[in-house]
Amino acid sequence: MALKMRIMLLLLAPLASAQDLSCVGCIGGTKKCIGDTTIQMLEDDDCVPCLKRSGKWTWPCNVEDLCWCWDSSKPKYKPALTSGLEPALTKPCDIFTEEMFDKIAPNAVHPYTYEGLCDTIEMLNERYDEKIFMMGTLQQQKQEWAAFLGHTTHESAQYTASREALVCARTVEKNAGTFCKPCDNNNFDWENRYCEVSLVANGQFYEDYCDKIVTPPYGCVCGPTTEVDSENLSGLINPNAVFFGRGAIQLSWNSNYIKASYVLAESADTLCTQPDLVATEPKYAWGTALWFWMFSTPSPGEQTNCHIKALEGSFGSTLRIINGGLECPPDAYGYHAEAVVTRLRYYCIAATVMEVRLMDFNGCEGLGDAFDRCVKTGFCPECNDHHGNPTMEPSLAPAPRMPTPKPTEWGSWRGEDWLTTMTRGNSAVKSVSSLFGSLTIPMAVALVVV
Repeated sequence: MALKMRIMLLLLAPLASAQDLSCVGCIGGTKKCIGDTTIQMLEDDDCVPCLKRSGKWTWPCNVEDLCWCWDSSKPKYKPALTSGLEPALTKPCDIFTEEMFDKIAPNAVHPYTYEGLCDTIEMLNERYDEKIFMMGTLQQQKQEWAAFLGHTTHESAQYTASREALVCARTVEKNAGTFCKPCDNNNFDWENRYCEVSLVANGQFYEDYCDKIVTPPYGCVCGPTTEVDSENLSGLINPNAVFFGRGAIQLSWNSNYIKASYVLAESADTLCTQPDLVATEPKYAWGTALWFWMFSTPSPGEQTNCHIKALEGSFGSTLRIINGGLECPPDAYGYHAEAVVTRLRYYCIAATVMEVRLMDFNGCEGLGDAFDRCVKTGFCPECNDHHGNPTMEPSLAPAPRMPTPKPTEWGSWRGEDWLTTMTRGNSAVKSVSSLFGSLTIPMAVALVVV
């Protein structure tokens, strides 16, 4: 009778998530339950109660993802969120070839190199059990590639811009140093990419993307930045003192730079003291985008990311995580209404090159309607073949080892006016009033505000 009652109580007990119980059974050998100081300040010993099921109701065990099981015989890399899929056999850059990269990004400039992209993916995949572009079926791998390429091609102006235009459209090389001239939209000459009046002129300061309350280990130290020198370097700032948008996904904010630094450099100091590495080194230009794709979650406690949503077949959800506050839905009379159009065009190009159907647009309010209008009004000719063609259902089977298929011939968009405008970043305005109402705005590098 006692045994039967015990079984009933176990069945009635609330089921904790796998992450809640991540330290249960983390005993013996080289296993150790430790804390993640990037989430909250704590000591590893604080996580000892999490070894017991009864401890999951108290701090820190009741804070999801705060304590985790580390095998001390291996480097201390916190596991990425799991998709639940099996690792594939085909490596990412055996699927997405350099020839494909050249088709999608014929104008790519340093630091956006194909070799740098593949090297960074390889580094991360050797480290983590959850592999980027290497989970599930071959179809899922290719669809994840297409989503990532669609977003990053848009964010980086087809891999031609490594720094946010308004802050550092042109670098100034003086006194053996590199400097930037921050600007606002009203004082920026988009045609010549020149800032007429600096935001730090006349004793003013710049402090965008700086949450001063957030300090290590949660965010890089930051504060108001003034001009370097009122005479020789008037109006210029040191780019390594600010955390504006950089890299393939335009990483911004001091809290994101420190998190990416922990993963990519195993130290907060690297990107906290030298954030401009994201604009100059392939490892960080690509790596910060890959970090965001694999590790950034929509909100605390929401155990998902762009990687998982892409494998689930939802392009809309990946956009919600990247820039949902501005594009899901966009302001019909603002820049991001047009940004959605260019993002969709780049995604269609990537999907065509990768030879996959588009994923669904669920998860991002208004994105499906924007896609329909974009195709029907002729603003998205690259998407014509994808319109009304739903994505295939994902499968849990591992991808087979097979030769890389011949890439699709695709190049008709290479010389189009819209692409030239995005590449050069000039101020040739485009009216899309038939799409989103009266809209006349200059094209600019898209900015992720996360």
